[in-house]
Amino acid sequence: MNNQRGFTLLEVLIALGIVAVISILSWQGLEEVLRSANRVTQVDEQVQTVSAVFSQLEKDLGALELSTEPPTPDSDLVEVTGNGLLIQYTQRKTSEPAYRERVEWILNENGLLRIARRELNPDQPSISEPIATRGLQVRLLREPGGWTSPVIFGNHAAQERSDLELQGPALQLNTGAPANQPPVDGEPPEIPQAQTVQSLVRAVEISLTQPNNQAVSRVFLTGGVY
Repeated sequence: MNNQRGFTLLEVLIALGIVAVISILSWQGLEEVLRSANRVTQVDEQVQTVSAVFSQLEKDLGALELSTEPPTPDSDLVEVTGNGLLIQYTQRKTSEPAYRERVEWILNENGLLRIARRELNPDQPSISEPIATRGLQVRLLREPGGWTSPVIFGNHAAQERSDLELQGPALQLNTGAPANQPPVDGEPPEIPQAQTVQSLVRAVEISLTQPNNQAVSRVFLTGGVY
């Protein structure tokens, strides 16, 4: 006589329920792993993007040849404009002759842009792909004068600032003022005219607010006299 007995309907339903619960838990765990992987990828892409931007800014500002001589129309310069940061310098590459270049870093509705114009071809600028950026903040460290007030573009996330202090003696800037002449007998001494002191930009602080609303800042030294 064969006494083999199969599963009852209740046992099958219990087994199916256990399998369903395990499947749901496994799927939720997989979704969390995928979300974490996506977050890590996004953060990594943002870090790489910011690093690339800062690397290019370092090259642009390092190419400056600022000096203590009175400025001329052909002098290198860096200044904050109504659109962003303007840098003008002579580009020197071993593969081609030196040329004057005017670089603008601006923030618009599309993102952060780097627009470079060569002196001989100003109507054909080289424009970078828009870089996803919510806000931009720029400050200049002038000597004499110290840090300028921050200029903000877009929706910049506020953050604490740590002001850099210059080391060593202050620069003695050449203002072009004539040297005082010794008084001549019977004549009053000449009173020197007031001269405007041209400050020198020694460093630039750039702060970028990323799409995740996190702000990243870096201070760049300008190229020139130190």
